Amino acid sequence: MAVLNQFQQYSQGENTVTNNVLLMLSNLYEINPKYYEDYIKGLTEESDQYEVIPRFEQQIGNRGNGIIDGHIQIKASKIIIETKLHGLEWINKLLKYSESFDPNEYKLLIHLSSKRYSDLDIDRIKNELSVRKELEKINFHSLTYQDLVDQLKELASNYQYEHYLQRLNEHFEIYCINMGLMPRNKNLLRAMACGQSYDLNVKHQFYFDLASRGYSDFKYLGIYKSKSVRYIGLVENMIEAELDEKNSLVIKNSKNEVTNEQRKKLKQAIQDSVDKGWGIDKNHRFFLLKDFTKTDFKKTSPGGIFRVRYFNLDDVLGKDLTGIKAIAEKLKSKTWE
Repeated sequence: MAVLNQFQQYSQGENTVTNNVLLMLSNLYEINPKYYEDYIKGLTEESDQYEVIPRFEQQIGNRGNGIIDGHIQIKASKIIIETKLHGLEWINKLLKYSESFDPNEYKLLIHLSSKRYSDLDIDRIKNELSVRKELEKINFHSLTYQDLVDQLKELASNYQYEHYLQRLNEHFEIYCINMGLMPRNKNLLRAMACGQSYDLNVKHQFYFDLASRGYSDFKYLGIYKSKSVRYIGLVENMIEAELDEKNSLVIKNSKNEVTNEQRKKLKQAIQDSVDKGWGIDKNHRFFLLKDFTKTDFKKTSPGGIFRVRYFNLDDVLGKDLTGIKAIAEKLKSKTWE
């Protein structure tokens, strides 16, 4: 019996997709307004601007004319979303949506599709919006369905015992995958934020993640730290494994057959990580990499990334890709936001 999904999957028109995106956001708000607020902040990396939670304060100055005893405020805001399935909206049409904003509100204009505008187009859109003197700053973001899924997954990982949030996360990802809204390109790069595990990831040429987190197929994995993808590698295998009481490696699941060399490499990597304080001996999935190559694919916009970012290398570098060494070298001359 098929599992019921709260998102309608029998039509792929833009109106249906928009409805399901708004349904996801509405459900997220109903589960907890704080989750919704954190989600929007994570998507836009504008943590100090967007608010939906009332702020309760007392003894607030009345602009130099006395003291207010009790003060409750919610900042005015408006989000406008232009949805495309796989293409990009005409820029001039997109810019017209700025007319729907009011002056004294936080303004967020989102273009949502399976692909992003180029950096040049994003700069053009932002410049065009910035000269509209009748309004204060309009914040523009070109987002993909993959961005929505990844950010919801990150939020769900922070609240693992919130049942309704976990179900929303699972259903929305399945919906986006089944509707073909996320890339399934053979040259897909998944950049993963590493932080304190960076040295281990580089040393053992692997990445680890909770086994409970889902993923869509990709060919290359990038090791991201300090606003740049520092290394890339071909994904050799994805393995769910653990160490038992006798410190033996137990393979629970894998994408490909696990070779003796992979088994030895993974066991050493897990043991070394555990010795350094990482509790990855249980309930984790491991991405083993080959042809591990240094690069420097820089992020130019403020802030870091929330765990993961996908790149279609056909879009970034063109379709004439001639091996991972050449890809790594070409990425050094490219940037992203």
